[in-house]
Amino acid sequence: MDVEDLKETAALAHLNLDEAELEGSFPAFEQMLGFFAAMQAADKDGAAFPVPIGGSAGQPRPAESGFFRPDAGSTGTDPASGLLDNAGERDGRFIVVPNVL
Repeated sequence: MDVEDLKETAALAHLNLDEAELEGSFPAFEQMLGFFAAMQAADKDGAAFPVPIGGSAGQPRPAESGFFRPDAGSTGTDPASGLLDNAGERDGRFIVVPNVL
């Protein structure tokens, strides 16, 4: 990819980047494309992931007893109750977000 390709991609994405912003962001875009290429290569390499991450093929991995945090609902309590206690204004179980526009 060169700067002209980046300029065309930015225009297609409706990003209003000037020349200085394009030049400054070019190394980060090249790095991101390198990450995508590495992920694509890993997907094509059958030896890299012989067993699916979720467990054996077609079988979901069972949840172990120590998998969930005690405050995340595994004790039978509502996992959102602790979060809502820290919220500001509420309407029932919903957090009120002020209109800023």
